[in-house]
Amino acid sequence: MKRISLERMKRGALKFMILSLLQEKPMYVYEIIKSINAKTNGLYKPSTGSIYPILRGLIKQGYVKVEEKDGKKIYSLTEEGRKKFEEIKAEKDLIQNNPVKKKLVDSLFEIGLVIYNNRDKLDDQKVEKILNIIEGCKKNIEEIFKK
Repeated sequence: MKRISLERMKRGALKFMILSLLQEKPMYVYEIIKSINAKTNGLYKPSTGSIYPILRGLIKQGYVKVEEKDGKKIYSLTEEGRKKFEEIKAEKDLIQNNPVKKKLVDSLFEIGLVIYNNRDKLDDQKVEKILNIIEGCKKNIEEIFKK
């Protein structure tokens, strides 16, 4: 079974958001950051340090091109990038259009949101308790797939 790290999942989500935004129109990095912040209702404002590596990767893969305009770099999707966006969107829609799978994804997101919204109350003891709960949950889920 291929394991995906949380960091890779976050990058994947951010990559999808960037492709989605650039599918709408070409943008500067600052516009991408502002748009992601707006689309997440202020819950997530990526740094340039998380945007630039993804953009470099997308350029290297041929999904995004960069042009200079008034001394600034503006990013836009290539035709290959539009195809990749549609491919990822179709996979995402498989989950979104299935009420049971959507409920699962929404529940996972809500757990993350509860932790994020209470991050100022987290101390080592609470983090340890949460990690133990998550580890137990993960083991139970792995058991389901072994059957």
